Amino acid sequence: MSDNNRILYSCQVPSILPCGAGASGNKHYTGMVHGVQSVGITTNFNLEQAFELGQIEIYENIEGLPDVEVTMEKVLDGYPLMYLLATTGVAGTSASGLLARSKERCDVSLGIFGEQFNNVASASDNDGDAEVQVYMSGMYVSSISYSIPVDGNATESITLVGNNKEWLTSTNVNMSGEAVDSFDGNDQPFAYAPGSGGIQRREDVRLDYSVLPAAIQGVNGSGLGNAYRAVEGVTNPSADGFTSSGIGVHVQSVSISTDFSREDILELGAKSPYYRPASFPVEVSCEIEAVTASGDFITGLESGDPSLFGTASSGNNTGEEIIFIALRGGMTFDLGSRNRLSSVSYGGADATGGNATCTYSYTNFNDLDVKQLGHNLESTMGPGGTPITLYTDQ
Repeated sequence: MSDNNRILYSCQVPSILPCGAGASGNKHYTGMVHGVQSVGITTNFNLEQAFELGQIEIYENIEGLPDVEVTMEKVLDGYPLMYLLATTGVAGTSASGLLARSKERCDVSLGIFGEQFNNVASASDNDGDAEVQVYMSGMYVSSISYSIPVDGNATESITLVGNNKEWLTSTNVNMSGEAVDSFDGNDQPFAYAPGSGGIQRREDVRLDYSVLPAAIQGVNGSGLGNAYRAVEGVTNPSADGFTSSGIGVHVQSVSISTDFSREDILELGAKSPYYRPASFPVEVSCEIEAVTASGDFITGLESGDPSLFGTASSGNNTGEEIIFIALRGGMTFDLGSRNRLSSVSYGGADATGGNATCTYSYTNFNDLDVKQLGHNLESTMGPGGTPITLYTDQ
């Protein structure tokens, strides 16, 4: 047991490993998650009551499977995304979307070290290994979300679910001191190449290599760079990869999320489920907020938008849209070409001050491919196979 009086951020560190690699008794030296801001673990014991005729008292309080849920949030810092760490089984394959990754399982651990040390790498108790470790095996990704705000850091949030949790102490822990060597007080964001921007913030969104829905007011066309906004130092937009010049849309935030809504498949002879598949079709949501100077300009008519007459979307008010977001740090979020506008809201600019904004909410089904240079591919591609270069000295 630890002799800590409390646990604070500097003495705990999480890891995500392929399923089985973090098993009790196996020392692990990799899989540490960097840039983590918070970790939460919830365990629910599902109880079912049985009663009988003849007495008011309970007959049996039946315990079902324990449900273990882990939630984590990290900054986008160049280190591997948690979603990729939790689904490493598809690495190097052509299948990297939601369906392939939904099948993968992982082991999650949280190591707790002595609170008296400035960092976990310098902790010397328990021979440098974690003093206490909570180990959760066979975890599935339940939900993921990415937030890119105009104020603050870009973040990733993940929820993992499973049915096994074990607390380890002393010589039983398997998070080795070598595994946390990089948390030595000098850790900093990972740069796959120069000019990657460190922790990703608003200036690291590569609008020149992103595609926003054409229906958003201010977006120009549907190709790469259609939300281009004048950038200092770019004197030749065409040569620098921009498809248009001048002021485009003033994006305030982008958020991307999906929930796998897993269900247990049970079998006679075993208490634990033999599989927890994702409930396809899986809805993917993308919300884009922008400051507006003239309104949202989204038509909503009983007969449909006249501009769509004579197209495959004739009679509708909305059409299929491409969404592709690229970050300078080597991360891309490809939501494919079948995104539909589900709602748009206009607000703000009230009597207390502030600016008018429009929030566009898009959905698709089963289409989200998250890629990261140096971690699940060595060269990234834009929508439609267009080569893009995310790193820059700007």
